[in-house]
Amino acid sequence: MDQPRDIRLFQAAGVLDAEGVCEAPGAVLAEHAGDSLCILAAGSPGAVESHPLANQARRLDLGDVALIPGLVNTHTHLDLSHIGPQPYDPVRGRFGDWLAMILCERATTEEAVEDSVSLGVELSLQGGVVAVGDISGVWSTIPCETLRESPLIGVSYIEAFGIGARQEESARRIGRVLDGLVPDAGGVRAGISPHAPYTVGTGLYRAILKLARSTGSPVATHLAESDPERAFIGSGSGLFRELLSSMGLWDETILHEVGQGRTPISHFFSTVRDDVAAAAGRAPVLIVHCNDVSDEDLDTLAQAPVSVAYCPRSSSYFGAERRFGPHRYAEMLQRGINVVLGTDSVVNLPARCGGGAPAISTLDEIRFLYERDGDSGGRVSPRRLLSMATTNAALALGMAPGLFTLSPGATRAILAVEIDGAPESAGLAEAVARSSGDPRMVMAAFDADPAPPVRA
Repeated sequence: MDQPRDIRLFQAAGVLDAEGVCEAPGAVLAEHAGDSLCILAAGSPGAVESHPLANQARRLDLGDVALIPGLVNTHTHLDLSHIGPQPYDPVRGRFGDWLAMILCERATTEEAVEDSVSLGVELSLQGGVVAVGDISGVWSTIPCETLRESPLIGVSYIEAFGIGARQEESARRIGRVLDGLVPDAGGVRAGISPHAPYTVGTGLYRAILKLARSTGSPVATHLAESDPERAFIGSGSGLFRELLSSMGLWDETILHEVGQGRTPISHFFSTVRDDVAAAAGRAPVLIVHCNDVSDEDLDTLAQAPVSVAYCPRSSSYFGAERRFGPHRYAEMLQRGINVVLGTDSVVNLPARCGGGAPAISTLDEIRFLYERDGDSGGRVSPRRLLSMATTNAALALGMAPGLFTLSPGATRAILAVEIDGAPESAGLAEAVARSSGDPRMVMAAFDADPAPPVRA
């Protein structure tokens, strides 16, 4: 005998995605089957009620919430989740001391890494995140394998280091690591993350980008993040040279590449521009942070086939605005650059009252940007911010944008966000950006009943 179909009709104060759905009040008709979730209809209650399958649905009135799609976090470090939120003074804090803390506290055993990534998965789901671009750790496949056993999908970027005389061996090593991984399993692709231009030389960048072109592996690298990076690239001096020397990794050949007075972005693209373009023809290339951006750098980014992952609360945590001025994400968007949102690690997120770990959520990045910048003076609208954590973020990781909408077809999850009052459709995105509290997953491809309904 055929099993009855699991069809549900959710009624809410509003329904919203980054594409075509925006109605208040609103409704969503969805069907869960196996490990898939399909939107049948979304929009006004009357339009959804007219769908032929609405009379077969279980009806759920969710009250004063906005229904939105599952979220994407394009940049995070789930293997640091066990460390938890840590204080940092952006004025008096010493980045070297913070980095030493990370190196000391980082999980090293297989079991500890698995536990930390699993905790990060739990905190991500708590925040409504269903897809991630996770930095897997140096040469490590454990986070990737752990992620593939979880409900999250996305990319696990295997991290690579190698500068100066060590680049050839590092290139061979990352090739061996990738050879040992299935390219795509459990909805998680294996990517590569050459760490940053102060730990990765031009030769290794080129080798990794060539490997990405041949394998179709996504690439992500940190770029233009901090003062020490600017000093190292521009003059070959400062904290990162000291750290390389203290770890026995410094050699004079490094000065053949750095110390030319260039900005990090100019340095990177002047040496590997063609390699980036070639790799981007096969798989997405993601540049992370871009706090330190000159007018010339902005031109360079606008001409490059890359996405930029901006982590607003991380930039604020380290005081990037004090050093470089406001982040230029709005200008980047105006220039056609695909800017998307990430959280960085839980270490740089504010602790909950009582000291608990917060959700790792790009909804909180949206809220932070809206509260700080609003949408006046040509800044970014709340609807555009939502795209930076859903459809555009999906593109940055090489995933189908439709999985993060409420349009008819497959989707990853439906979230309920508590909002104040009963806004009209035009104010719905703003109401979501002004909301507080964790979103609640009301239906997901991987779990038909992730939480009980508010009302039946």
